[in-house]
Amino acid sequence: MRDWLYQLTGKAWLALVIGIGILGWAGYAQFKANADTHGTAVEDLVARSGTIVSGSEITETTKRRRGGSTTRHYFVLDAKLADGSTEKWRVDYAVGRSKLEPLIDEAVDVRVDPSDNNLVYEVKLKGQPVVSLADVQKIMENKDKAAASSATDKGTLIVGAVALLLGIGGLFLRRRIASGHAAEQAAAVQTPVIGEKV
Repeated sequence: MRDWLYQLTGKAWLALVIGIGILGWAGYAQFKANADTHGTAVEDLVARSGTIVSGSEITETTKRRRGGSTTRHYFVLDAKLADGSTEKWRVDYAVGRSKLEPLIDEAVDVRVDPSDNNLVYEVKLKGQPVVSLADVQKIMENKDKAAASSATDKGTLIVGAVALLLGIGGLFLRRRIASGHAAEQAAAVQTPVIGEKV
């Protein structure tokens, strides 16, 4: 029984890591939701100018290792820059197709986040904002709040807390079993008895 329990508690570190991961993710998501800035900071955005030659709607499905899948939608604008090169600009799906369709064959000025696949934060046509920075930041804020709501769901927090407690308890129990086993081994070692001379 003790050996079985010792082997079982050998996986306690895994429960500990899962618990820390879940609770850490919840804390980070809540921090992001309460932050003053959502998405990329304005000073980190890069200005681009070009003519939109085409646009497409992308549906991307990612399979999870433990089953299930996640699907996300976004738009991609193909732009021809002044130097003749082409660049793809990704637009959040919440912006809406109706704002993007009139931009085809038009010269626009945009601000993008190069670190996030050229995600568009602002589009101006003839100096007038078609997609405003404030609107995109609001979209990012809503995403942060949705992620925080999911991460801090009561069920998620309970699972994280239980995993954390199981991990701590398992490691403590394993240590107790190991020290008890070491004490028994020490007691079992006997000093040889010198026989009496006849």
